[in-house]
Amino acid sequence: MVEHATAQGAERDRVLYAEQALYVRSPFNLWITTALLYAAMIGTFALAAAIDGVSISGPRGYGAPSLDEGVRVALILPLIVCSVLGLQRYSRLGELRDAAAFAQALTPGVRWEPPFSMRRLRVATAIGVAAGLAAVAFAVAQGASPIRPATTIWFATVAALLAALFFRGVVLTRAGAQHTREVIEKHLEIDLLRIERLYPWGRSAVRTSLIWFTVCASTLLLFASTGFTLYTAALLVACAVMGLWVFIGAMSQMHRQICLAKAAELDSLRSEITGLRARLAADKAAAAQLQSLLAYEARIAAAPEWPFDQTMLMRVGVSSLILTVPWFGQAFAGVVVSHLGG
Repeated sequence: MVEHATAQGAERDRVLYAEQALYVRSPFNLWITTALLYAAMIGTFALAAAIDGVSISGPRGYGAPSLDEGVRVALILPLIVCSVLGLQRYSRLGELRDAAAFAQALTPGVRWEPPFSMRRLRVATAIGVAAGLAAVAFAVAQGASPIRPATTIWFATVAALLAALFFRGVVLTRAGAQHTREVIEKHLEIDLLRIERLYPWGRSAVRTSLIWFTVCASTLLLFASTGFTLYTAALLVACAVMGLWVFIGAMSQMHRQICLAKAAELDSLRSEITGLRARLAADKAAAAQLQSLLAYEARIAAAPEWPFDQTMLMRVGVSSLILTVPWFGQAFAGVVVSHLGG
């Protein structure tokens, strides 16, 4: 609750887009709000299924009952929606905690927060809703499942919401990437003796990778029932590579700027060292100055060139294991259902 109140205080006077406003206006914290949202979506599906008389159980397999395919998908789609919303908020709270550290490493007066266009978000929402509804309409036209009014409306609503979140995410990610690139290239103040001041960018990139891994893992649940095939293996590797690339891509921009600052500082130092060496015979104070410059040069040369430490790297590696959860979960669920089925 303290974390939630802090975020509310920091964002009270800001114009928020819907994904963040949902959590700021909620009386509960991040996790409870997300759990309640998931429960509400599942509850509305249960109501729609009851209206249409949809059976939760599907055909028996290997002597054991199983979930109806439509019901299984209905459990997964809200999970994807809630993963998107919850992890966006988690990332936002992390950025609020690091707000002072972001500002400390930038030129005074420069905003570290990326701007967003409400008009573009509205357009993205409209495109997403249209795409989601079109996908459901296509599935119905192809006879993918029998037409049941209440559950069809529920799937259409969730599909429209999910597609809208996707297109809005593209707009927000693009705006954030452009702003971050500009800030890093033009306004970043690099202290080579205190590279840890840049660690907030590393933590931000870790959180972004976590969002990618978790949302992909939720999506992969849709394919978990097919088993671990060559196709799903390729999809799993592709998701892992993309999640890692999100982290590495963001950090490479910082790496370039640190290397440029380091090269410029070392070039200046070595010019001074060369001048002092030429004065050693004539100036007794030059020897002491030379020793100081050589020590400083050694510290600059040894300065890290990436804005993260081993702990952050380990977090990225561990978070990538989330992608394996769908298959472990499928295997566990299979054992449970088998035992319950006698």
